[in-house]
Amino acid sequence: MTPPLRPNALEVDLDAAVHNVRAVRTLVGPDRRLFAVVKADGYGYGAAEMGAAFLANGADRLGVADVTEGIRLRERGITAPILVYPNSLPSAAASTLAHGLTPTLVDLEGARAYAEAASAPCEVFVKVDVGLERLGVPAEQAVKTILAMLELKHLRLGGICAHPHGETDDPAYADWQLQRFTSVVDELEARGVRVPVRLVAATPWVLRFPQTYLNAVDPGRMLYGITFPGETPPIPLRPTLRALTTRVIALKELTPRERFPERAPFPVTAPMRLGVIPMGSADGLRWLHAGRVLVRGRAAAIVGAPSLEHTRIDLTAVPEARVGDDVVIIGRQGDREITAAEVAAKHGLGPHHVATTVGPRVARIYV
Repeated sequence: MTPPLRPNALEVDLDAAVHNVRAVRTLVGPDRRLFAVVKADGYGYGAAEMGAAFLANGADRLGVADVTEGIRLRERGITAPILVYPNSLPSAAASTLAHGLTPTLVDLEGARAYAEAASAPCEVFVKVDVGLERLGVPAEQAVKTILAMLELKHLRLGGICAHPHGETDDPAYADWQLQRFTSVVDELEARGVRVPVRLVAATPWVLRFPQTYLNAVDPGRMLYGITFPGETPPIPLRPTLRALTTRVIALKELTPRERFPERAPFPVTAPMRLGVIPMGSADGLRWLHAGRVLVRGRAAAIVGAPSLEHTRIDLTAVPEARVGDDVVIIGRQGDREITAAEVAAKHGLGPHHVATTVGPRVARIYV
């Protein structure tokens, strides 16, 4: 590993990612298609790096949030099939097809745009809304809409997908949504329309409801070892977030102000040894700290609010600290640890939002 010149790093455990995708493959079996979701730049860990690891260890395809993410993967050398979830305007059709990406359609207007942009048969997916009330053709209108789409020139149905309202422990609610989905599939096939891929189980349902696996799954956060409080995975998962680290770049001794103490950026009521780290709110640190960091195995409080580029830490209790010392914001140092779950809880983040909050200037280091 070459240390970044600006000494901020998100350390990513690639072995954990490999373990997780292999565990998911074992859970769902060898015959189902596994779409590994790498949206939001691989949940903040790096879409190309994580995607390559997933594809080499059990995933069949990748899933991304929009066309731009898919194009970036192509530019990084990913040649595997990539499913683009609905998140773009119809004007993105030409770019989507030019880069060999599979679009997900949600209405006839979008379907017409792809039919006009295509010069040869092209595979499309159609998203059905079964309960989330967001994107997708309403389940009651799906058969009629899909049949109309398939009358358009060049369009070939690669599969039907849904993003269920999944954060639930209620099997009856899950079964109701699943039944809405399978009813669409069954009616299409009764009308002679083959549905090659039936994709409805993302992480929440992969974790809880095996009956929803059908012939394909598209797990996301579980591949990164991320679960929500109260979730009990049926397989062991390992977090890919190993550590968020930086270094001390400056030290100074402070004494209480004699004048304008009320104007100080933070209270100084006794002599303080102040350290400065080169990570600030522009790097996401305002939402990524637990109120303290670890230096030489000891806790050092963050004083004041992170500024755009820097953050102050109180090193009074670490008198031997020096410029260049490692600073752990999330992770373990010695026998102490600051967990991602603790940071998420402090700032009201979902655990899947921690790494996505780390700014792009923070180097991703793969170990």
